[in-house]
Formats: sequence, structure tokens, C-alpha cells
Amino acid sequence: MGHHLAFGVTPDTFDAILTRLRAAGIPYGDDPAQPGNGRTDHPLCARGLYFTDDAHNLYEVMSPA
Repeated sequence: MGHHLAFGVTPDTFDAILTRLRAAGIPYGDDPAQPGNGRTDHPLCARGLYFTDDAHNLYEVMSPA
């Protein structure tokens, strides 16, 4: 079982991360139970997403705008 790592980032950094995830074909989403739903709305901030790696770590990235 992996770890949950959460990061608060600037809007520009969020855009860059999202661009890299899309380019790499890595699924992402707004729900930790379904991190591949392709959504970026988040219940705690303006934009946020989750994605996982091969070691089953769950990454959470949140942005205020």
C-alpha cells in the first residue's frame, strides 16, 4: 500500500502538472476513489486532482484558482 501525498501549488504550477499528466497519458481525477475520472474540480479548493504511481502512492495537487 502506498502513501497519500498532498501539495498546494500555484495556478501556473497546477497547469504545468496537468499538462505533463495529459502528455504522459497518466489518468487523473477529482476523487481519490476514482483518480482516473479526468475531472479537476475539488471539494476543498478551486481546482485539484489526484493521480497514482506504480508504487500505489496517491498524489493530490490543489490550487486556489
